[in-house]
Amino acid sequence: MTVQIKPSHTYRFIHAKSRAVLDLSMADFKSVAAGTWADSDNQKWVAERARSVPETGATRWTFRNVATGLYLGIDGVPRSAARVAATRTETEWDVRPDREDPAALRVVVPTARLALQLGDKGTPQQGAPAMLWENRDGEDQRWQLEEDKRSY
Repeated sequence: MTVQIKPSHTYRFIHAKSRAVLDLSMADFKSVAAGTWADSDNQKWVAERARSVPETGATRWTFRNVATGLYLGIDGVPRSAARVAATRTETEWDVRPDREDPAALRVVVPTARLALQLGDKGTPQQGAPAMLWENRDGEDQRWQLEEDKRSY
């Protein structure tokens, strides 16, 4: 069963394969990498509906980090092997159910057909950078969004 994302609610991104969470570095306030869940605000993201009109069957969202107010974005232009980073500008993400695993989601750059994953091959190690790679049907690009029931 896929989670229904709600505007203004807070979530953690959990990599379905490794169970690592997206962790914004509090050292440089930019790097986003695999981390162990510590219930820290730098691991929590507030979902907001994107301003553009979504494609049929897709939902577009932006995600703002609770600790910094920065957005889950891209370091530079969207391309294969680009690093995902915290940015001041909103980046739209197309969040859709995975075709093979109904409990998982895919987080995709809508205009580039690039998907969020950890490392260059879905590396499950702690500290692996969040990156963009070609959108394909693989478990290394499957995510779960778990809601934080507390208000911020």
